[in-house]
Amino acid sequence: MLLHHILSLSLSPLALLPFTLSAPLDSQSPLSSSTDVQPTSRVPSRYESTILGRRLLALSSTGVISSIFPSSNQSQATPWTPPPTSVSSLSISLPDYLADCDSPSVGNPTLLFLDPSTSSRNSRVLPDQDPGHPNNISLSLSWWDAYPLLTGHRPWAPADLPRLSMIGYLEEMSIREAEETGVVACYLRRHPDARLWLPGDEHAAHGGRWVRLVVREVYWMGGFGDRHWIGWFDREEWNAVREAEWGAVRLPGERD
Repeated sequence: MLLHHILSLSLSPLALLPFTLSAPLDSQSPLSSSTDVQPTSRVPSRYESTILGRRLLALSSTGVISSIFPSSNQSQATPWTPPPTSVSSLSISLPDYLADCDSPSVGNPTLLFLDPSTSSRNSRVLPDQDPGHPNNISLSLSWWDAYPLLTGHRPWAPADLPRLSMIGYLEEMSIREAEETGVVACYLRRHPDARLWLPGDEHAAHGGRWVRLVVREVYWMGGFGDRHWIGWFDREEWNAVREAEWGAVRLPGERD
């Protein structure tokens, strides 16, 4: 199956030239002499990779949230079983829903945190914590699950598929703000089942809150380092990418 391994970018004001990845990502071919870098091939630049990262965010509906348990002397009084003291100050990673719903989007994903959620409880600012320095939280995305769904076969090497981790803090939105800015409608288009546990719904099983992850740093692994960019993105570049840019590129396995 022929899938795109050429990503053509026509970007303004940078006026980037079209570039070709140095190995056939779409076919996930094993490394061999046939995949040597060609004279016209090059590793994508940081900004080109940033555009791919923003596309990965825009197309993602789930990710892995990493948060840190409070220290044992900071446990919050909740109706749910508290974590064991042995995990105090340790991190935990759990999958969750997400959607890129800010308009215009600057790369800060929307989350719906239910009160019993470990990630939600760990992310709250505690009474003796400076509210100006909220807990850091990270959200990791990968293209590993999407690739086989798009192509009908498993990748030869998932390690050669893109993934990223966004690190930042949570900013709570009121229900009114989330409704008036279109966040609720956007989120439900991606997760229609979430209608059963919307914040403010008296029939919901649990209370919840709308939050956005304000992204401060992004670490990107485009794949194997000889053909992809790997490293930290520039935050201003991450925020500046527009839909016209990420809409013009394709991740491995995508069709036009």
